[in-house]
Amino acid sequence: MPADAAQARLAAALPAALARITSTPGVYAVLWCGSAQRGEADDHSDLDIHALVTGDHRWRRSFTQEGVPVEVFHNPARKVLALLEEPDHATVAMFAQGRALVNHPDLADLMARARAVHRAGPSPRALTPFERHLLVDEVVEARATLGSPLSALLVANAARRAVRALYAARGWWEVKPRHWLRDLNDHDPVAARHLHAALNAPRPGERQAALEALALCVLDSLAYGESVTEAQAVP
Repeated sequence: MPADAAQARLAAALPAALARITSTPGVYAVLWCGSAQRGEADDHSDLDIHALVTGDHRWRRSFTQEGVPVEVFHNPARKVLALLEEPDHATVAMFAQGRALVNHPDLADLMARARAVHRAGPSPRALTPFERHLLVDEVVEARATLGSPLSALLVANAARRAVRALYAARGWWEVKPRHWLRDLNDHDPVAARHLHAALNAPRPGERQAALEALALCVLDSLAYGESVTEAQAVP
């Protein structure tokens, strides 16, 4: 389906979906967000909605409206505020870029706060020793499967962990995996090339070499170090 047709299909389902959402007890404000709201819908897009609710509970609901998948996040305003203060990257992006369908001062305040947080950007966060260990371990495990049918899968899994670590360490807003190559190319073209090769190089050895180069964008070496997790009580 052409992009324009996909966008039109989702937009056409929005009024009925909104009526269903606003009929939910406790809902008093509604935010439309995600790719469809930005005009970037494709065949795989859904309608992403945040609903502010009264009371002390939060929940997530999904349904289909006129063949269009709809996902609704129900939260009290104070919970959204806590997510913005963490910051939870997905919540910041949704409230900073979304569009109010049912407005309320609480929603307007949260959107303004999200835009301010988004402009400031996330603080860079170094990997913990345990996170570093997990990344090294996945890279080494992928190296051990060279020549195995599992090689490509383990390289992809390790690349996923490496990309998430890179975003945290550099202080970049996270994006969905489908946008990694484009977004990484804006931030760090070298890392983007390593990721592309790790996923697409024709030979297992080339994919592994690209994975290791990607991991070294966030690690000082691929040698194991020391780490320990916090002790937890055993029930």
